[in-house]
Amino acid sequence: MYSIGREIKKIRSEHKLSQEEFADRINQKLGLSITKGMVSKWESDSIEPKTRMIKAIAETFHVSLDQMLGLKVPETPSTVETIAAHFDDDLTEEELADIKKYIQFIKSQRK
Repeated sequence: MYSIGREIKKIRSEHKLSQEEFADRINQKLGLSITKGMVSKWESDSIEPKTRMIKAIAETFHVSLDQMLGLKVPETPSTVETIAAHFDDDLTEEELADIKKYIQFIKSQRK
């Protein structure tokens, strides 16, 4: 089950920040005075952050609003799937693997 508090805690943990350090980062972004107590309330879902805060967290920590809000993010097709879609015939798993190897080879040739 989705929880904005869990998302915030996950982002904070991924950045290895204490609640106080997390609050400081948000404060630097917005020029506010969020406290570690407020972050604790967000994480425990005691209160929900305002939309402005959710946007600031997303921008500060480079996560999408979709992720913050627990919305399902549509998957984008891989490069191999995109290439395979341009063929009229269905490609076998081996042929798809060969395309993937060729892409890796081309990338390895970059300087």
